Amino acid sequence: MRAHRVHALWLRRAGSITLVVMVAGAAGTGVGPAPAGAATTPTLTVTPGGPYHSGETINVSVGANRFFRPFGRVNILECADPRGTKANLPTDENTCDGNTIQGNTILVKKDGSFSERGYQLYVLPSVALGETPDARPVCNRKSPCVLYVGEDQGNFTWPKEFSRPFSFSSEPKKSQ
Repeated sequence: MRAHRVHALWLRRAGSITLVVMVAGAAGTGVGPAPAGAATTPTLTVTPGGPYHSGETINVSVGANRFFRPFGRVNILECADPRGTKANLPTDENTCDGNTIQGNTILVKKDGSFSERGYQLYVLPSVALGETPDARPVCNRKSPCVLYVGEDQGNFTWPKEFSRPFSFSSEPKKSQ
């Protein structure tokens, strides 16, 4: 079965509104995930540091590439990465915390690049996010996390990147 994406476009003409609906199949149209091996994975750059402090803001960026879909949307989430190993990277959104998704929409530029300034990190579970102490995932001093940066956190077959594993300091952040 071929997946379709519907795009709606509202046009104003002579005092009336017209709805134009475009339906595109995911295969071969530039809509949907890039085929496996279609482009090399770009370098994900995150503000250096670590261990981080809960509430600290960082910058996340990806340079020009052919991996992420131009003019598409990407999301950033904190995800568990037990023991901080590549073998334990998330395989679906169940090990990510949806409460940590960035607040604004991140759009990919024509050249595939994008950036997010001021992404806020949290020790998880986080009271600041309204989470209970037994919530999952866990990201703290002893349990590393990664950032998921990708086009659809609900479908891990779509283009995505993970940051290097990081942890949090048990010390409170010092005021400057």
